[in-house]
Amino acid sequence: MIAGLLSVITSSTAGSVVGGFFGWLNRREDRIVAAQNQVYELKLIQANANASQQTSEARAFEESQKTKGSFSGAIKSAVRPIITGVLYWYVWQFIVVLKNVTGGLESVDPVAALALYEMIMLSIVNLASMATSWWFASRPSGATTIASGTRIFKKP
Repeated sequence: MIAGLLSVITSSTAGSVVGGFFGWLNRREDRIVAAQNQVYELKLIQANANASQQTSEARAFEESQKTKGSFSGAIKSAVRPIITGVLYWYVWQFIVVLKNVTGGLESVDPVAALALYEMIMLSIVNLASMATSWWFASRPSGATTIASGTRIFKKP
């Protein structure tokens, strides 16, 4: 009986069946790995495209901040302080109007008045300082940073 069982197990038919089964398992695993590689490649391509788009947008913004001539630079330099002055004048006018409308802090519950006044003033000052920073921060600096993080200083 054992001899008969061994002859069946070691026969070429059994070897073909076992080999075919493991071959099918191997191909199935290869298909799974290939699908995973395709998903990885697609995500890599999308990430590279996104990075390229962001880089080109950053370079376009950088180019848009450069002045092309002395006349445009003079206009830009003259308009920024004017706009900043007008902004702060409006902030001051808003504070005065707010005080006149509410009757000052004396007409409201002191705790509520302090909380309201603090929130409004912090918001106004924050927005004004953000606008000022935005306008004047777009000027080129005296140093350029390259990709490795090394700073190269330009001669004035």
